[in-house]
Formats: sequence, C-alpha cells, structure tokens
Amino acid sequence: MAATMAAPLGPPATASVIFKFNDPLGSGLAAEAEFTLLNPTTLEVRLRNTSTGVPFGFDTSDQILTAISWDFGAPGFNGDPWIISGTVVIGPTSQSLNFDTGSYGPGTDVSGEWGYGNMDGTGLLANFISASRPESTPFGGANLDGPIAIDGPQGGLVANPVLVPLGGQGAIQDEIIATLTLDGAISDLGFLNQNLVRIEFGSDAFFITVPEPGTVALLGLAGLLGLRRRRRRA
Repeated sequence: MAATMAAPLGPPATASVIFKFNDPLGSGLAAEAEFTLLNPTTLEVRLRNTSTGVPFGFDTSDQILTAISWDFGAPGFNGDPWIISGTVVIGPTSQSLNFDTGSYGPGTDVSGEWGYGNMDGTGLLANFISASRPESTPFGGANLDGPIAIDGPQGGLVANPVLVPLGGQGAIQDEIIATLTLDGAISDLGFLNQNLVRIEFGSDAFFITVPEPGTVALLGLAGLLGLRRRRRRA
C-alpha cells in the first residue's frame, strides 16, 4: 500500500497526513503513522505496528517498533522548531503486554517509557520520538516497565497478533499516540512533503523510510528504503 495524504492540508486544527511503511524486501514488516497538527505548536503523532511478518532471524526485541523520526525543516540545525515536551498514551484499541507493574489499557499514560530528541539519533532523522534511544530526553512520568533509562525496546510497539514470542519482554500491542509541544509555531505539515519520515524496529535492527506523501501516492510505492543495521549490543 502507498503512503498517502489523509486529506488535503487545511486549517491547522484539521491538518493530517498518513504514512504507510512496508519492508520493500517483502518480509511483512510494516507500520502506519498519522501526523495531525492540533494547533501551531502542538503536533500529534499516532504510531501503529501493522506488521504481518518479520525478516528471517528477527528476535523478540527486533520485532518491536521503537521510533519514528522526521525533520521540521532543511537538514541540520538551522532554527527549525524543536520538540520540547509532550505525552504518550496507549491507543484506543491497544494494551500493554508484560509490563512489570501491571496491565494497562487504552488511554494509559506511558510517557515514562518514551522520549524525544532533536539531534539526529543514530539512523534517525533530526526530530524523533523513541522508546529505545539513550540520547532521548524522557517525556517523564511513571516508570511502568523495565529500567527508568530509555535504553532498550521495552515499551515499544508489537503487532497484533505478536509475531515472535515475547517471553518476558514488555511492549505495547498495536498503537501509541504522542502529543508533542514545539518551541516554535508551524502553519501546516508542509515539512512532511519536503522531507523523509523514518521508523525504527528494535535497536538499529531495521529502518524503513518513505519520501514525501505526494510522490509516494503518485508512484504507487511504499517503504521506499529499508536499511538493515547491525544490532547495537548492550
């Protein structure tokens, strides 16, 4: 399926763009992300693991969708808006799996499992949210699973059904919704038309990138670039 515009860009409160990511090698690894501009300094990102399979050799952690990244402007640090705070909640049809402190359902604040960044994390674009990056700034909130530091896949997203047995690994099944506060105003989602959007599975296990939505829709392509990275070892 192609990454497409959910609707023409309109007033900031209703602007929304949907990206669909698919492993171009055909493993079944996939995800969906929706960006919605709630107001000039508040961006909502809905992230969902839609995988139906994984590449050969993927383990428990590799299947977990851990990050999404983009760039608010031209590459590099050039005065573009930054993420400065936000919250992350479990999606409306989703739930936690194997969290240390209990089971949690839709709407639960899981900000303590996620962080944000504006510094080109390894393999990621400039602006990102992540459950696994040690260079992330934590959103804050209760630590519901695993170590307090954001340094591993726990708290990331697995598909429904789970594709590789989780064992004791904690994760969120299906979807999270992040509401991000920016340090500067944006008038629309044009930066998504001009730049790339990239997702990460595991800790550098696999990246999928799509170009601007208009181009993908025109060409009928999805998941244009799949990058395999050597897994970061603890």
